[in-house]
Amino acid sequence: MSEPTKVVVIRELKTGPTQFQAEVERLKAGGRLPSLEEVLRVIGEIRAEFVPKILAARRRKKRAL
Repeated sequence: MSEPTKVVVIRELKTGPTQFQAEVERLKAGGRLPSLEEVLRVIGEIRAEFVPKILAARRRKKRAL
């Protein structure tokens, strides 16, 4: 998996729409807003890594019941 430019902690994203838009504009102005393609690529890599693990854990839990 490639390294993301910067990981934003989830709690930092809990803002209202006005604050969120201001943050987007700040990232755009600084040239730090990733392209949609980059975001989708990283999401795909993360899903490929974790979906099998999540499904295996769910199967184990069902068998334990």
